Amino acid sequence: MAVVLSVVLITLCALLWDVGIVLQKLAVSDMPPITVGRGLARSLGAVLRSKRWMGGLAASAAGWGLFAAALTFTPISVARSIQGSGFVVLAFFSLLFLGHRLSVREWLGVLLVTAGIVALGIGEAAGATADRIAAARLLPSLLACLAVCAAVYTLRALLRIPLPWVVVFSIVAGLLLGVGDVATKLLLDEIQARAAMGWIAGAGLALILFYLSGFLILSRAYQHGRAIVVTAVSDLCSRLVAIFLGMAALGEALPAGREPRELEVLGYAAIFAGVVLLSRFSGEELAARISRSEDPS
Repeated sequence: MAVVLSVVLITLCALLWDVGIVLQKLAVSDMPPITVGRGLARSLGAVLRSKRWMGGLAASAAGWGLFAAALTFTPISVARSIQGSGFVVLAFFSLLFLGHRLSVREWLGVLLVTAGIVALGIGEAAGATADRIAAARLLPSLLACLAVCAAVYTLRALLRIPLPWVVVFSIVAGLLLGVGDVATKLLLDEIQARAAMGWIAGAGLALILFYLSGFLILSRAYQHGRAIVVTAVSDLCSRLVAIFLGMAALGEALPAGREPRELEVLGYAAIFAGVVLLSRFSGEELAARISRSEDPS
């Protein structure tokens, strides 16, 4: 029953986050390029004054509330994977209300995500072993994620790798948002364990910093390319980070039995593959339609 409730809460969360994507995509389309250097204060002021961007942030915050509720009884590695259900719901909305016809590839994506969620549910029902937060591994794991962010951003210029900026910003945003998800789980665990206020305050501060910086860089990615690319790349990276940190530092583990463990691994793989196949259902088309309807020309 807990798995079913997790799917419901996290699917609603995914839909609210997609509404946030639509509003933020519309907002940044009319803004000057967002900079993360000397012009950061000006860029931050522009997005904070935008009613659409703030509306998107509010929708994302409402989704975060549902996500946090699910995290009180769901491992972060599982919860972040279940969010693939949002792509399935959007695909059916697109089919019913926008007149789209799903391709064979997209129907395959629907089946893969659905089967993956069922597999995760069965694996979790079999029981996963979980230890307490591995404090000794938390900081090195976190530093490894930040090192990847820095490497992706700097190596493109230093090594002159022809990696599009939309991909660079999407990877960095996804990594930061994934760490924000993990900070959310860490904060909830520390509150439930009645930990020292220092740990709780640190987790809360990390949550705010990583989510805010992630959303800002995500908006910069929208200015460089199509939302379908941004969403697909950032979503993949945030899922990978959530699974990595959840298992490496938060004590989450696969089920003890061989068959449940293999089933859960297959579930992760199926959801990842299905989300890639359904990546065009990211709110981009709705944002494009709204933009065209508002264009006086």
